[in-house]
Amino acid sequence: MSPTPWRVGGAQRQGHREIQADAFVVGGDRATGRIAVCVTDGLGDTAEAAEAAQIAADEAARATLTATTEAGCAAARERLAASDNLADASIVTALFDPDHSRIAITWAGICRAYALTDDGQLQRVTYDHSLGERIRRHTTQSGPLTLYDRKVTRTVARHEFVTTSLPAHTIRSVLLCSNGVSELLADHLILRGLTASDPDDAAQFLVASAGIHGSDNATAVVLRHKS
Repeated sequence: MSPTPWRVGGAQRQGHREIQADAFVVGGDRATGRIAVCVTDGLGDTAEAAEAAQIAADEAARATLTATTEAGCAAARERLAASDNLADASIVTALFDPDHSRIAITWAGICRAYALTDDGQLQRVTYDHSLGERIRRHTTQSGPLTLYDRKVTRTVARHEFVTTSLPAHTIRSVLLCSNGVSELLADHLILRGLTASDPDDAAQFLVASAGIHGSDNATAVVLRHKS
């Protein structure tokens, strides 16, 4: 048995939306110590978007736990395509395996991952798959582009997923979140949240802070290293 060195906490706020169209799932295997986490953000304020987000999160977490983050996202795509639901979602999935030296993260869309390193530095792990991000990368534009940042260019159903990894031995905390958190919170507030010793407290602080300023669904899942 390989006990996990990670503790997990999650929280959500519906905001002023009609529907909670975010979803998150945490899966664990006591025998191996593996933890799979998925956060999804349904595209639209509809029951169909909420269902699509839940379908994708359930399937991605299940498949990631027994395989890889890439396999998890691919399984989510297949499961959504096989359903009668025509809605879509952004996704970010992570695998924490005590027998592996790196934390794998796969995503598509505008859900994000952040990491707090052992020396107290905040790292943004993912970049957004949005038209706004594309414009910033290829022009001199900087800062928010309100009309374009919500135009998602990769999703669960469309285009390729992207994978990266983090060296597990240098990471104190990891945040997976919907854009209802990342869009509204400056880095210093995300850093403040991730320095909390209890991951539930961290997640609650982040969604509560986002809820003060915005109307979007907000979801945060925080993993904190036990050491």
